[in-house]
Amino acid sequence: MTPARTRAPAKRQTSRQRWLRWICCFAAVGAILMGSAIAFVLIVDPWQIYHPVLGGPQRFDLRIQRFLVPGLARTSDYRVALVGTSFLQNIPNSAVQRICGQKAVNLCISGASIHEEALVMALALKHKGTQTVIATMDYNSLSGGSLNQVIGVKLPFPAYLYDDSVFDKFPYILSWDSLVASYHALYGETTPDETENADWPWKFPATMKFEASHAVRDIDPADINKRFGMTNLSLADMKKAFSDNIFPILEKDRNVRIHFVFPPYSILVWHDYAQRGQIQTYFAFRKWLVAQSERFGNFDVIDFQDRADIITNLSLYADIYHSNESIDEEMVRSVCQGTGVLNRDNIDSRDASLLELVKTTDPFEIVKKARGISDGR
Repeated sequence: MTPARTRAPAKRQTSRQRWLRWICCFAAVGAILMGSAIAFVLIVDPWQIYHPVLGGPQRFDLRIQRFLVPGLARTSDYRVALVGTSFLQNIPNSAVQRICGQKAVNLCISGASIHEEALVMALALKHKGTQTVIATMDYNSLSGGSLNQVIGVKLPFPAYLYDDSVFDKFPYILSWDSLVASYHALYGETTPDETENADWPWKFPATMKFEASHAVRDIDPADINKRFGMTNLSLADMKKAFSDNIFPILEKDRNVRIHFVFPPYSILVWHDYAQRGQIQTYFAFRKWLVAQSERFGNFDVIDFQDRADIITNLSLYADIYHSNESIDEEMVRSVCQGTGVLNRDNIDSRDASLLELVKTTDPFEIVKKARGISDGR
Protein backbone atom coordinates (compact mmCIF):
# COMPACT_ATOMS: atom_id res chain seq x y z
CA MET A 1 0.00 0.00 0.00
CA THR A 2 1.06 3.59 -0.72
CA PRO A 3 2.10 5.42 2.39
CA ALA A 4 -0.23 8.25 3.46
CA ARG A 5 2.48 10.88 3.04
CA THR A 6 2.85 9.83 -0.63
CA ARG A 7 -0.89 9.68 -1.39
CA ALA A 8 -1.59 13.27 -0.18
CA PRO A 9 0.72 15.11 -2.66
CA ALA A 10 -0.60 12.91 -5.50
CA LYS A 11 -4.17 13.86 -4.68
CA ARG A 12 -3.23 17.55 -4.54
CA GLN A 13 -1.48 17.26 -7.90
CA THR A 14 -4.50 15.55 -9.45
CA SER A 15 -6.78 18.25 -8.02
CA ARG A 16 -4.58 21.00 -9.46
CA GLN A 17 -4.62 19.31 -12.84
CA ARG A 18 -8.40 19.09 -12.79
CA TRP A 19 -8.71 22.78 -11.90
CA LEU A 20 -6.22 23.69 -14.62
CA ARG A 21 -8.15 21.66 -17.20
CA TRP A 22 -11.41 23.29 -16.05
CA ILE A 23 -9.90 26.78 -16.32
CA CYS A 24 -8.50 26.00 -19.77
CA CYS A 25 -11.87 24.67 -20.93
CA PHE A 26 -13.63 27.71 -19.48
CA ALA A 27 -11.17 30.07 -21.20
CA ALA A 28 -11.54 28.19 -24.49
CA VAL A 29 -15.34 28.35 -24.33
CA GLY A 30 -15.13 32.03 -23.40
CA ALA A 31 -12.77 32.72 -26.30
CA ILE A 32 -15.06 30.87 -28.71
CA LEU A 33 -18.11 32.80 -27.47
CA MET A 34 -16.24 36.11 -27.61
CA GLY A 35 -14.93 35.37 -31.08
CA SER A 36 -18.39 34.37 -32.24
CA ALA A 37 -19.88 37.57 -30.84
CA ILE A 38 -17.21 39.69 -32.55
CA ALA A 39 -17.67 37.83 -35.83
CA PHE A 40 -21.46 38.20 -35.64
CA VAL A 41 -21.26 41.97 -35.07
CA LEU A 42 -18.60 42.45 -37.75
CA ILE A 43 -20.53 40.42 -40.31
CA VAL A 44 -23.86 42.19 -39.68
CA ASP A 45 -22.30 45.57 -38.76
CA PRO A 46 -25.55 47.19 -37.56
CA TRP A 47 -24.00 50.67 -37.34
CA GLN A 48 -22.31 50.28 -40.78
CA ILE A 49 -18.87 51.15 -39.47
CA TYR A 50 -17.09 48.79 -41.89
CA HIS A 51 -19.66 48.00 -44.57
CA PRO A 52 -23.39 48.38 -45.34
CA VAL A 53 -25.54 46.46 -42.87
CA LEU A 54 -26.16 42.79 -43.66
CA GLY A 55 -29.64 41.39 -43.82
CA GLY A 56 -31.64 44.14 -45.45
CA PRO A 57 -32.05 47.90 -45.56
CA GLN A 58 -30.57 50.04 -42.79
CA ARG A 59 -33.02 51.19 -40.14
CA PHE A 60 -32.86 54.74 -38.88
CA ASP A 61 -33.96 55.98 -35.49
CA LEU A 62 -33.75 59.63 -34.44
CA ARG A 63 -33.10 58.56 -30.85
CA ILE A 64 -29.74 57.01 -31.76
CA GLN A 65 -28.51 59.43 -34.44
CA ARG A 66 -25.14 59.71 -32.73
CA PHE A 67 -24.61 55.96 -33.19
CA LEU A 68 -25.81 55.82 -36.81
CA VAL A 69 -24.18 58.93 -38.29
CA PRO A 70 -20.53 57.73 -38.21
CA GLY A 71 -21.46 54.64 -40.22
CA LEU A 72 -23.30 56.75 -42.78
CA ALA A 73 -20.24 58.99 -43.07
CA ARG A 74 -17.93 56.00 -43.60
CA THR A 75 -19.88 53.74 -45.96
CA SER A 76 -22.35 55.91 -47.92
CA ASP A 77 -21.79 56.95 -51.53
CA TYR A 78 -21.73 60.76 -51.67
CA ARG A 79 -19.97 63.90 -52.83
CA VAL A 80 -21.95 66.40 -50.74
CA ALA A 81 -22.21 66.02 -46.96
CA LEU A 82 -24.68 67.87 -44.75
CA VAL A 83 -23.44 68.15 -41.17
CA GLY A 84 -24.45 70.01 -38.07
CA THR A 85 -27.68 70.33 -36.13
CA SER A 86 -31.36 69.69 -36.79
CA PHE A 87 -31.62 72.87 -38.87
CA LEU A 88 -30.57 70.91 -41.97
CA GLN A 89 -31.62 67.38 -41.07
CA ASN A 90 -35.17 67.57 -42.45
CA ILE A 91 -34.30 67.27 -46.13
CA PRO A 92 -34.10 64.18 -48.38
CA ASN A 93 -30.76 63.25 -49.89
CA SER A 94 -32.44 63.15 -53.30
CA ALA A 95 -33.45 66.81 -52.92
CA VAL A 96 -29.84 67.79 -52.26
CA GLN A 97 -28.73 65.76 -55.28
CA ARG A 98 -31.39 67.39 -57.44
CA ILE A 99 -30.30 70.87 -56.36
CA CYS A 100 -26.53 70.39 -56.32
CA GLY A 101 -26.17 67.76 -59.04
CA GLN A 102 -24.17 65.34 -56.87
CA LYS A 103 -24.93 62.45 -54.54
CA ALA A 104 -25.46 63.57 -50.95
CA VAL A 105 -25.72 62.21 -47.44
CA ASN A 106 -27.35 63.81 -44.42
CA LEU A 107 -25.09 63.54 -41.36
CA CYS A 108 -26.89 66.07 -39.17
CA ILE A 109 -27.55 65.36 -35.49
CA SER A 110 -30.32 66.96 -33.43
CA GLY A 111 -28.85 69.14 -30.72
CA ALA A 112 -25.28 68.62 -31.90
CA SER A 113 -22.53 70.60 -30.21
CA ILE A 114 -19.78 72.24 -32.22
CA HIS A 115 -17.47 69.46 -30.99
CA GLU A 116 -19.83 66.75 -32.26
CA GLU A 117 -20.29 68.64 -35.52
CA ALA A 118 -16.52 68.84 -35.98
CA LEU A 119 -16.09 65.09 -35.41
CA VAL A 120 -18.72 64.35 -38.05
CA MET A 121 -17.17 66.87 -40.43
CA ALA A 122 -13.74 65.26 -39.99
CA LEU A 123 -15.23 61.85 -40.82
CA ALA A 124 -16.96 63.22 -43.91
CA LEU A 125 -13.72 64.79 -45.11
CA LYS A 126 -11.90 61.46 -44.74
CA HIS A 127 -14.45 59.88 -47.06
CA LYS A 128 -13.02 59.42 -50.54
CA GLY A 129 -14.77 61.69 -53.00
CA THR A 130 -16.20 64.31 -50.63
CA GLN A 131 -16.14 67.64 -52.47
CA THR A 132 -18.56 69.85 -50.55
CA VAL A 133 -19.58 70.13 -46.92
CA ILE A 134 -22.69 72.12 -45.97
CA ALA A 135 -22.67 72.78 -42.22
CA THR A 136 -25.12 74.56 -39.97
CA MET A 137 -23.85 77.47 -37.90
CA ASP A 138 -26.13 77.47 -34.87
CA TYR A 139 -25.25 79.71 -31.94
CA ASN A 140 -26.57 77.22 -29.42
CA SER A 141 -24.17 74.55 -30.70
CA LEU A 142 -21.43 76.65 -29.10
CA SER A 143 -23.02 76.62 -25.65
CA GLY A 144 -21.10 73.53 -24.52
CA GLY A 145 -17.75 75.16 -25.10
CA SER A 146 -14.95 73.36 -26.89
CA LEU A 147 -15.68 69.80 -25.74
CA ASN A 148 -18.99 69.44 -23.96
CA GLN A 149 -22.44 68.75 -25.32
CA VAL A 150 -24.95 71.55 -25.79
CA ILE A 151 -26.27 72.74 -22.45
CA GLY A 152 -29.44 70.78 -21.73
CA VAL A 153 -28.46 67.81 -23.93
CA LYS A 154 -27.48 64.69 -22.00
CA LEU A 155 -27.33 61.92 -24.56
CA PRO A 156 -24.67 59.20 -24.85
CA PHE A 157 -22.06 60.03 -27.45
CA PRO A 158 -20.07 57.03 -28.76
CA ALA A 159 -16.76 58.77 -29.47
CA TYR A 160 -15.18 55.38 -30.22
CA LEU A 161 -17.25 55.16 -33.42
CA TYR A 162 -15.82 58.45 -34.72
CA ASP A 163 -12.08 57.73 -34.55
CA ASP A 164 -9.98 55.32 -36.57
CA SER A 165 -8.42 53.33 -33.74
CA VAL A 166 -9.04 49.57 -33.98
CA PHE A 167 -8.72 49.14 -30.22
CA ASP A 168 -11.32 51.82 -29.53
CA LYS A 169 -13.87 49.75 -31.46
CA PHE A 170 -14.06 47.06 -28.75
CA PRO A 171 -17.03 48.81 -27.08
CA TYR A 172 -18.79 48.37 -30.43
CA ILE A 173 -17.85 44.84 -31.43
CA LEU A 174 -18.13 43.40 -27.90
CA SER A 175 -21.15 45.18 -26.44
CA TRP A 176 -24.50 43.60 -25.65
CA ASP A 177 -26.23 46.51 -27.41
CA SER A 178 -24.35 45.73 -30.63
CA LEU A 179 -25.35 42.06 -30.41
CA VAL A 180 -29.00 43.04 -29.91
CA ALA A 181 -28.78 45.55 -32.77
CA SER A 182 -27.24 42.89 -35.02
CA TYR A 183 -29.99 40.39 -34.21
CA HIS A 184 -32.62 43.10 -34.74
CA ALA A 185 -31.11 43.98 -38.12
CA LEU A 186 -31.45 40.36 -39.25
CA TYR A 187 -34.66 39.22 -37.63
CA GLY A 188 -36.44 42.10 -35.90
CA GLU A 189 -39.49 43.96 -37.12
CA THR A 190 -39.25 47.67 -37.85
CA THR A 191 -40.57 49.56 -34.81
CA PRO A 192 -42.78 52.69 -34.95
CA ASP A 193 -39.72 54.82 -34.05
CA GLU A 194 -37.67 53.44 -36.96
CA THR A 195 -37.70 54.06 -40.67
CA GLU A 196 -36.06 52.30 -43.61
CA ASN A 197 -36.19 55.48 -45.67
CA ALA A 198 -32.49 55.89 -46.46
CA ASP A 199 -33.29 58.89 -48.65
CA TRP A 200 -34.87 60.84 -45.77
CA PRO A 201 -33.55 59.19 -42.61
CA TRP A 202 -33.95 62.14 -40.23
CA LYS A 203 -37.36 63.38 -41.32
CA PHE A 204 -39.07 65.33 -38.57
CA PRO A 205 -41.82 63.35 -36.82
CA ALA A 206 -45.48 63.97 -37.57
CA THR A 207 -45.86 65.67 -34.18
CA MET A 208 -43.89 68.63 -35.57
CA LYS A 209 -46.69 70.56 -37.26
CA PHE A 210 -45.61 73.44 -39.44
CA GLU A 211 -48.23 76.03 -38.66
CA ALA A 212 -48.17 79.35 -36.85
CA SER A 213 -50.37 78.37 -33.91
CA HIS A 214 -48.22 75.31 -33.27
CA ALA A 215 -45.01 77.32 -33.52
CA VAL A 216 -46.00 79.66 -30.69
CA ARG A 217 -47.53 77.10 -28.33
CA ASP A 218 -46.52 77.76 -24.73
CA ILE A 219 -44.63 80.91 -25.75
CA ASP A 220 -44.74 83.78 -23.26
CA PRO A 221 -44.00 86.92 -25.31
CA ALA A 222 -42.75 88.67 -22.17
CA ASP A 223 -40.16 85.92 -21.57
CA ILE A 224 -39.71 83.96 -24.78
CA ASN A 225 -36.78 81.95 -23.46
CA LYS A 226 -38.76 80.60 -20.51
CA ARG A 227 -39.85 77.56 -22.51
CA PHE A 228 -36.42 76.79 -24.00
CA GLY A 229 -33.95 77.76 -21.29
CA MET A 230 -31.19 78.78 -23.70
CA THR A 231 -27.95 80.04 -22.15
CA ASN A 232 -26.41 83.45 -22.72
CA LEU A 233 -23.08 83.17 -24.52
CA SER A 234 -20.02 85.40 -24.49
CA LEU A 235 -18.18 86.33 -27.67
CA ALA A 236 -14.88 85.02 -26.32
CA ASP A 237 -16.37 81.61 -25.49
CA MET A 238 -18.04 81.35 -28.89
CA LYS A 239 -14.81 82.17 -30.71
CA LYS A 240 -12.87 79.64 -28.65
CA ALA A 241 -15.39 76.82 -29.16
CA PHE A 242 -15.41 77.38 -32.92
CA SER A 243 -11.67 77.84 -33.34
CA ASP A 244 -10.71 74.87 -31.14
CA ASN A 245 -12.90 72.51 -33.14
CA ILE A 246 -13.08 73.88 -36.69
CA PHE A 247 -9.74 75.61 -37.29
CA PRO A 248 -7.74 72.32 -37.30
CA ILE A 249 -10.10 70.96 -39.96
CA LEU A 250 -9.84 74.10 -42.08
CA GLU A 251 -6.06 74.03 -41.85
CA LYS A 252 -5.84 70.35 -42.81
CA ASP A 253 -8.43 70.07 -45.58
CA ARG A 254 -7.65 72.83 -48.04
CA ASN A 255 -9.09 71.14 -51.12
CA VAL A 256 -12.69 70.75 -49.91
CA ARG A 257 -15.10 73.66 -49.89
CA ILE A 258 -17.01 74.10 -46.62
CA HIS A 259 -20.11 76.28 -46.36
CA PHE A 260 -21.40 77.36 -42.95
CA VAL A 261 -25.09 78.30 -43.05
CA PHE A 262 -26.78 80.56 -40.51
CA PRO A 263 -30.34 79.16 -40.45
CA PRO A 264 -33.42 81.42 -40.45
CA TYR A 265 -34.58 81.50 -36.84
CA SER A 266 -38.04 83.05 -36.65
CA ILE A 267 -38.42 86.69 -35.67
CA LEU A 268 -39.47 85.59 -32.17
CA VAL A 269 -36.00 84.12 -31.60
CA TRP A 270 -34.50 87.51 -32.32
CA HIS A 271 -36.95 89.11 -29.90
CA ASP A 272 -35.71 86.57 -27.34
CA TYR A 273 -32.12 87.63 -28.07
CA ALA A 274 -33.18 91.25 -27.59
CA GLN A 275 -34.79 90.41 -24.26
CA ARG A 276 -31.57 88.69 -23.12
CA GLY A 277 -29.19 91.30 -24.55
CA GLN A 278 -27.54 88.85 -26.96
CA ILE A 279 -28.08 90.44 -30.38
CA GLN A 280 -24.89 92.47 -30.51
CA THR A 281 -22.87 89.49 -29.25
CA TYR A 282 -24.18 87.35 -32.09
CA PHE A 283 -23.63 90.15 -34.62
CA ALA A 284 -20.03 90.41 -33.44
CA PHE A 285 -19.57 86.65 -33.85
CA ARG A 286 -20.96 86.80 -37.38
CA LYS A 287 -18.51 89.55 -38.29
CA TRP A 288 -15.63 87.59 -36.75
CA LEU A 289 -16.64 84.47 -38.70
CA VAL A 290 -16.69 86.41 -41.98
CA ALA A 291 -13.18 87.66 -41.21
CA GLN A 292 -12.03 84.07 -40.65
CA SER A 293 -13.52 83.00 -43.98
CA GLU A 294 -11.34 85.60 -45.68
CA ARG A 295 -8.28 84.46 -43.74
CA PHE A 296 -8.67 80.74 -44.51
CA GLY A 297 -10.13 81.04 -47.99
CA ASN A 298 -11.64 77.52 -48.05
CA PHE A 299 -14.99 78.24 -46.43
CA ASP A 300 -17.73 80.81 -46.74
CA VAL A 301 -20.74 81.90 -44.73
CA ILE A 302 -24.29 81.71 -46.09
CA ASP A 303 -26.81 83.80 -44.19
CA PHE A 304 -30.56 83.29 -43.95
CA GLN A 305 -31.09 85.15 -40.69
CA ASP A 306 -32.16 88.44 -42.28
CA ARG A 307 -34.67 86.82 -44.65
CA ALA A 308 -37.78 88.76 -43.61
CA ASP A 309 -39.95 86.77 -46.03
CA ILE A 310 -39.10 83.63 -44.07
CA ILE A 311 -38.58 84.63 -40.46
CA THR A 312 -41.83 86.62 -40.19
CA ASN A 313 -43.94 83.83 -41.72
CA LEU A 314 -44.60 81.58 -38.72
CA SER A 315 -46.71 79.21 -40.81
CA LEU A 316 -43.36 77.84 -42.02
CA TYR A 317 -42.31 76.85 -38.50
CA ALA A 318 -42.97 73.94 -36.14
CA ASP A 319 -41.50 75.95 -33.27
CA ILE A 320 -39.82 79.34 -33.21
CA TYR A 321 -36.54 77.78 -34.40
CA HIS A 322 -37.29 75.04 -36.94
CA SER A 323 -38.71 75.74 -40.39
CA ASN A 324 -40.01 73.17 -42.86
CA GLU A 325 -38.14 71.20 -45.52
CA SER A 326 -38.83 73.79 -48.24
CA ILE A 327 -36.60 76.22 -46.32
CA ASP A 328 -33.95 73.53 -45.93
CA GLU A 329 -34.03 73.20 -49.71
CA GLU A 330 -33.64 76.97 -50.08
CA MET A 331 -30.55 76.92 -47.87
CA VAL A 332 -28.98 74.10 -49.88
CA ARG A 333 -29.88 75.84 -53.15
CA SER A 334 -28.25 79.05 -51.93
CA VAL A 335 -25.06 77.13 -51.14
CA CYS A 336 -24.89 75.30 -54.46
CA GLN A 337 -25.75 78.40 -56.49
CA GLY A 338 -23.38 80.64 -54.54
CA THR A 339 -26.01 83.13 -53.39
CA GLY A 340 -26.66 84.67 -49.98
CA VAL A 341 -22.97 84.80 -49.05
CA LEU A 342 -22.23 86.98 -46.05
CA ASN A 343 -19.13 89.13 -46.56
CA ARG A 344 -17.45 92.30 -45.38
CA ASP A 345 -19.34 94.39 -47.95
CA ASN A 346 -22.86 93.40 -46.92
CA ILE A 347 -22.73 92.24 -43.32
CA ASP A 348 -23.35 95.66 -41.74
CA SER A 349 -26.37 96.42 -43.91
CA ARG A 350 -27.80 92.93 -43.44
CA ASP A 351 -27.39 93.09 -39.68
CA ALA A 352 -28.94 96.56 -39.67
CA SER A 353 -32.00 95.37 -41.59
CA LEU A 354 -32.45 92.47 -39.18
CA LEU A 355 -32.14 94.78 -36.18
CA GLU A 356 -34.66 97.17 -37.73
CA LEU A 357 -37.07 94.27 -38.18
CA VAL A 358 -36.78 93.46 -34.47
CA LYS A 359 -37.32 97.10 -33.49
CA THR A 360 -40.41 97.52 -35.67
CA THR A 361 -42.24 94.35 -34.62
CA ASP A 362 -43.93 93.48 -31.33
CA PRO A 363 -43.61 89.94 -29.91
CA PHE A 364 -47.00 90.27 -28.18
CA GLU A 365 -48.70 91.11 -31.48
CA ILE A 366 -46.80 88.37 -33.32
CA VAL A 367 -47.89 85.70 -30.82
CA LYS A 368 -51.45 86.99 -30.71
CA LYS A 369 -51.74 86.89 -34.49
CA ALA A 370 -50.19 83.44 -34.71
CA ARG A 371 -52.62 82.00 -32.19
CA GLY A 372 -55.50 83.32 -34.21
CA ILE A 373 -54.50 81.79 -37.55
CA SER A 374 -53.54 78.39 -38.92
CA ASP A 375 -51.23 77.35 -41.71
CA GLY A 376 -52.29 78.62 -45.11
CA ARG A 377 -54.64 81.40 -43.90
